[in-house]
Amino acid sequence: MIRGNAWPPVTSFVLIVLLLVSATVSVHISSISVDISTLLFGTGDTLQQLLLTTLLIPRTVMALLCGAGLGIAGVLIQQATRNNFASPATLGVNAGALLATVVGMVVVPGVMATAPIVVAFAGAMATTLLVLKLSRMISDSPVNLVLVGMAMTLALGSISAGLMMFWENSLEGLYTWGAGNLSQHDFSGVNRVWPVLLVLSFVSWALGRSLDVVELGQGAALGLGINVNLIVNGSLVVALVLSSMVVSEVGMISFIGLVAPPLTRLLGFRSARSLIPASAVTGALLLLWADMMARVLSGQNYSLPAGAMTTLVGAPFMIFMLARNRQSNGRLPATSEAGIHALIKLKPTLILMVLSCLAAVTVFFALGGSGSLDWWDLRAPRVFVAAFAGIILGISGLVLQTLLKNPLASPDVSGLTTTGVLFAVMGVVLIPGISSTGLVGLTLIGSCSALCLLLIIGRFTGFQPQLFALTGLCLSALAGTLINIALVLGSNQSTEVLVWLSGSTYHSSFDSAKLLGFAALTGLVVTGLFWRRLDIMNLGSLWPGLLGIRTAPVMIWLLGAVAVICSLTVSVVGGISFVGLMAPHICRLSGLTSHRYLIPASALTGVILLVLGDYFSRTLMYPFELPTGLVVSCIGGFYFIVLLVSGKYLRRK
Repeated sequence: MIRGNAWPPVTSFVLIVLLLVSATVSVHISSISVDISTLLFGTGDTLQQLLLTTLLIPRTVMALLCGAGLGIAGVLIQQATRNNFASPATLGVNAGALLATVVGMVVVPGVMATAPIVVAFAGAMATTLLVLKLSRMISDSPVNLVLVGMAMTLALGSISAGLMMFWENSLEGLYTWGAGNLSQHDFSGVNRVWPVLLVLSFVSWALGRSLDVVELGQGAALGLGINVNLIVNGSLVVALVLSSMVVSEVGMISFIGLVAPPLTRLLGFRSARSLIPASAVTGALLLLWADMMARVLSGQNYSLPAGAMTTLVGAPFMIFMLARNRQSNGRLPATSEAGIHALIKLKPTLILMVLSCLAAVTVFFALGGSGSLDWWDLRAPRVFVAAFAGIILGISGLVLQTLLKNPLASPDVSGLTTTGVLFAVMGVVLIPGISSTGLVGLTLIGSCSALCLLLIIGRFTGFQPQLFALTGLCLSALAGTLINIALVLGSNQSTEVLVWLSGSTYHSSFDSAKLLGFAALTGLVVTGLFWRRLDIMNLGSLWPGLLGIRTAPVMIWLLGAVAVICSLTVSVVGGISFVGLMAPHICRLSGLTSHRYLIPASALTGVILLVLGDYFSRTLMYPFELPTGLVVSCIGGFYFIVLLVSGKYLRRK
């Protein structure tokens, strides 16, 4: 069952030495020099001793404890799910815990002060159950499990970002903490973490032998008397508690749980009982090195979060793993395509007529009905911008879901719009007073750069749809982290950026409406020309080749068009999630199958969703205004739950 030496003695010794040396170096990294005598003998002036005992040592110990916890959690999740891409970050565990923690700070501050891990664990557990259930409804693919988890991570992250804008006084601290801030002022946090980590480490080690058996398969495990469900569920619960503990104390640290286990396997550790302690040490080293790198790169006026450094390393590492696993390693079985059950079956022309009437009524209602002339200059630009942006997001989501053969694909999880948002945020932070034309140029450069990178990586992964989508999610995670760094560096513009980042039509004008109108018309024409090819590509990977259709050029043309029109949308309304996901789903639920009808139907549905979202954003808390993206994200989250409960996913063999 286990090949090779499960406990390489030399490697184990080297890891321990590296840990000790790294910890020693860590306590020396500060703006004030701390000599070795202060560390070893407690000598030195009072300032050095105070700096050492209240800041540097607690921070170093916290980094080691949290890194160890995430390393163990990564092993447990990967062994339990038999998925080398699974981790607390890629399954949405960290994002769920973070959202629960942010909400808990306001709703139950007393509980957060005494038992923050309870609130974080509740969010992590709810998210994990939702991700596991939803992914199993779609297919049994390990890659699809990660796709669902990372899509959920981005969705919950957008909601957390929207909620943070309501706490302007602590905005900078919340964002730095949310990105993984290891700063400590005493040993109180360390004292809360180490007992939990110690107990769960022994529990994890005790589960190790059973996890090795579970990895052989359910049949073999049952034959050896192993209760598979108990072991798998128990391992996931332990991993959730460890991840929640980290999030509640230092915020969201991504990718440590993903990177540490495979690195440990490369070092020669094989069995779960050896992987668990070795991954704990490896995770501790990775997080400590990330924190040291963040402190070295930071100046005296700001502090980069350690979680940002882990994502900057972890996302490229995951992309490397995708390319490396192009030739299947046994943990990436072939998957069935996923579709959606139709709720009703009506004539396509009748559906288009109904959607057209609904869109017209929605726009008329949003303009203010018969009294709209009095508000024309104020409301009309917003409504038209929302309508045109809805068209763009609707058809973009349809194209991505068809090309990637993934019903959870959408512009916001593909990496295209998120990278456009990154470039725009950098422009707002680094170039105060940047013009709208400059924002358009920056978002276009960002989205096109992401597309080029996706196509280059796609060549190494053979343009496999799921791996292509997962690469996009990695780019989204990387861009999201860089956005957090930009917000930390430009804290004076954080409130303004957050409103725009959450998606808002507040600054719309007739010029921006004309720009998006042209982009929407272009998108409709381009996708309309390819509707037959999209129909054929939707049948599977075999039919396009038999009918002489080259899929790669079609993907490049359509993805290029999507990147351009989505970047224009980002430059005007910022980051808006879920419209590109929901619009094609709703059209398919109505019984449409051909892209001849799906393209205009998705565009009309996008208009309805985003115009209504914009209307509710300015009326729900009048005279205060919510970001449109936050309202749409809440609707999208509710849609996820309804889709899960109704079970309308259809698996096609």
